[in-house]
Amino acid sequence: MNSVGMLRTNKRPLILARTVSYVCQHFGIDFFYFRPDDVDIENKKINAQFLEKGKWIRKTVDYPDVVDNEPMSSKNKAIYASLKKDAILTTNPLGGKSKVFRMLEKSQLFEDVLIPYVVVQNADDVILFLKKYNKVLLKPVFSNQGRNIVAIEQDGDHYKLMDDRLTTEYTYAELIDIINSNYLKPAYICQPFLESKTKEGSPFDIRLHVRKNQYGQWQKVKIYPRVGMGKNITSNVSQGGGISPIVPFLQSNFGDKWKKLKDQLELLCKTFPKRFESLYSYKLDALGIDLGVDPNGNIGLFEVNTYPGQQFFYAEDAEVRVGYYRYLLNLK
Repeated sequence: MNSVGMLRTNKRPLILARTVSYVCQHFGIDFFYFRPDDVDIENKKINAQFLEKGKWIRKTVDYPDVVDNEPMSSKNKAIYASLKKDAILTTNPLGGKSKVFRMLEKSQLFEDVLIPYVVVQNADDVILFLKKYNKVLLKPVFSNQGRNIVAIEQDGDHYKLMDDRLTTEYTYAELIDIINSNYLKPAYICQPFLESKTKEGSPFDIRLHVRKNQYGQWQKVKIYPRVGMGKNITSNVSQGGGISPIVPFLQSNFGDKWKKLKDQLELLCKTFPKRFESLYSYKLDALGIDLGVDPNGNIGLFEVNTYPGQQFFYAEDAEVRVGYYRYLLNLK
């Protein structure tokens, strides 16, 4: 029997696991859910949970053929290493933002969407970008669901520092102190601020959710805008943002340019993942590509994430996800 285990740290299986289980049953794939604590490394056994007649039932099983894993935390390193000897793990790490942007820049394959950046080593890095662009964005190197992101704008002799809730003015000397105290460790990236805002003034980005399918090829799962309700900067849904269908959103905010923009986004779904995966020596299974669009319709890359969320389209995601299981299991 071809088997797939979904490895997560949540105490109980959530909607995604249930949805994936139903799709796996349709294709005759033995699917179960498990946590790191359920793994017996010594005997290579798992105290797994199977969905039977709508209820999750415990059974002890061997390691599966494929593990649909979440990104590894350091405390589970030994468990992941043990599983990797016998199973294919679907999700591999990308590295922090600075590594990703360095790779993107060095490859020269992404000039169509890459926004200039610098990894902040000292306050001068931010000041030089401010002089060049007047308004900049500071965000942590390691993804944190939109937290601790700030914008800085020069306003005459003063500087405005904005987070999602507040705007505070500082002198040059005060700003230097704040950068040195708060934005050097952990590491931050500084970029020119891309004015990606709706006509009502709310920040937004556009997520391209792509995933490998039953042919081992990249496929669009969903394109959707994320709007920061009542925010100054971020549009992350986990931080209180909302989503919208893509076509009416583009029509409402970009008028006659909406069709051209939609075509560009569709093209990026096809071309970006292949280019991006070519930068790595191992396979990737899914990407969340976050883009900003300025009022003139210029597209800029905010960031690339592995392990993208799917809370608004579980069924669409599950169908493509299970297709990739079939590819890895060599099932037609």
